[in-house]
Amino acid sequence: MQAGNGVQVGPWGGKGGVNPWTFIPSGRICEIRISASGCVDSIRFTYKDCDNVKHHSETYGGDGGSPHTFTFADDENLIEISGTVGVYGGYTVITSLSFLTNKKKYGPYGTTQGTSFSLPVAKGSFGGFSGNYGDYLDSFSVILHPY
Repeated sequence: MQAGNGVQVGPWGGKGGVNPWTFIPSGRICEIRISASGCVDSIRFTYKDCDNVKHHSETYGGDGGSPHTFTFADDENLIEISGTVGVYGGYTVITSLSFLTNKKKYGPYGTTQGTSFSLPVAKGSFGGFSGNYGDYLDSFSVILHPY
């Protein structure tokens, strides 16, 4: 599916969540905050614009879970996103997420139970994210920008 100038890959997860969302940063993603316990409760992104000013996305998801925030170094780039999809609280949701960069792995956050997915990117870049949420992160998609 086309998503602006990129290609959407996914979604992974369930069909629930009454709140659709799309996040396409106007700069480089520099921080991600995930709240998770038995599943991924919410996710929030921070990016820096061309003037090096930080901007936060909305928080996509509910209020539960323990927060985990990780910050990328200036020379650190996302090269893979992976996770699991399973049933939590009677709903099919994203149960875990992990982020791999050229420097380290962040996660998994949540519980690694269910069906796994992985999206490595050898060429191109992560241009944004989308999904649906309610009390949890119900679904998750990635928007890729080819080189």
